[in-house]
Amino acid sequence: MQVVIVGAGNVGYTLARTMSRKYTVMMVEQDEKRYRRILDSLDIGAVNANGGSPAVLKDLLTEKTGLFLAVTEKDEFNIFACQVAKKLRPEVSTIARVRNPDYMVGDIQWESFGVDRTFSPERLTASKMKKLAMVEDLIDYERVPGFGLAVAVFRVTDRHDAGLFKPLKFMEMPPGSSILVIHRRGELLLPSKTENLQVGDEITILGPPGAIKEFNALLGRVHEPHDFVVVGGNIVAEQLLDILKDTKCSIKLIEKDEARCKRLSRKFGNAIIINENGTDPSVLRDENVNMADALICTTDNEEENLLSCLIGKHLGVSKTITKFSRRDYEMVFDMSGVDAAIGTYHVVANELVRQTVPDLEVLVLMAGFDEALIGVPIAEKCIYMGCPVSELRLPDRSVLGMVIRNERPIPPTSDLILSGGDLLLIYASRQDVPQLEHMFNTRIPLGP
Repeated sequence: MQVVIVGAGNVGYTLARTMSRKYTVMMVEQDEKRYRRILDSLDIGAVNANGGSPAVLKDLLTEKTGLFLAVTEKDEFNIFACQVAKKLRPEVSTIARVRNPDYMVGDIQWESFGVDRTFSPERLTASKMKKLAMVEDLIDYERVPGFGLAVAVFRVTDRHDAGLFKPLKFMEMPPGSSILVIHRRGELLLPSKTENLQVGDEITILGPPGAIKEFNALLGRVHEPHDFVVVGGNIVAEQLLDILKDTKCSIKLIEKDEARCKRLSRKFGNAIIINENGTDPSVLRDENVNMADALICTTDNEEENLLSCLIGKHLGVSKTITKFSRRDYEMVFDMSGVDAAIGTYHVVANELVRQTVPDLEVLVLMAGFDEALIGVPIAEKCIYMGCPVSELRLPDRSVLGMVIRNERPIPPTSDLILSGGDLLLIYASRQDVPQLEHMFNTRIPLGP
């Protein structure tokens, strides 16, 4: 199948990078610099042209094209490009990136505009921010499509119960869940039963969504977060307030633009809107940020988000959450001490893979794209069919998290016999993908 993507920004680039290992991808980008970046870094087709031009799309869309995505920063352009694509090839599925919340209000029949589906990076980012804010030590979370599971990452801090720091064999995990890996001082560890948790460890678990809060309680944390300070009054902040409006949360929002403050105040009566600079230490101190359960920074300026988070940490806030759009800031936030930094393009990539590529079975990209939960089928001629799990010889940085049999998750035990049709959920490092592809004679859309 051919996939045509219009727009080579961070969202388009990430989608092309992910899908190109499974499908033929053609990128359309009008900006010369972005176009050159695609040619230099990805093994895909690319055209330096106007992705909304009927003449351009007529040449690109063929009988092999199954999916058309318009993901530029301009909503109206994306909608128009989908209209043109649908007119030229009615059988092609079209997806438009839509940022403006005004376009998401009401029961709009997008199909009448030639758009099969829409997605909002800002809404997706805000939704993830809410998820991370509502569970104390949760720093990453991704749904596993189709099987009622989720991957979650927790950080162990010195605030946890002393009884937690004991061998894992004494830890009673929530039903149906398991620890996949532990990140410790930059190293990935596959946990053994004799492993002891340490302060600073980041624990990745797999299990039902309900097990996530249970695991948080297992860490000795039972407080229900409800008091949040938000810095920034942009679209992400507006979406976050909308998501939280029916909860019992107490929200203060700090925004330096007076017009935005007035608009948000009229729309969200449940939030306290403060017209100040969220990077000013005295402002954060006066608003008692140290008493908040989380400081959530949503501005479109990565430097301001980082500064606000660092000031908040200095003042004593227990958790900082922020977002970034520029890929080169990923490492900066990782090293800075910010508790959770969400890459907008990363959230979008996971959501669109869930929506558009069902035959991938499972692909959940984790932060940094260096690790992922992948689905590997046991085909009829697979050498592991009929073998117990104990005979699997996975690469050093990979672990079997779950076996899906007849759409039902089964925690793997050493004596579980693998059957044809089973789907193995393997948590793997990017470097191990070629070996896994060779082992299971499959193609995984994640590689070095």
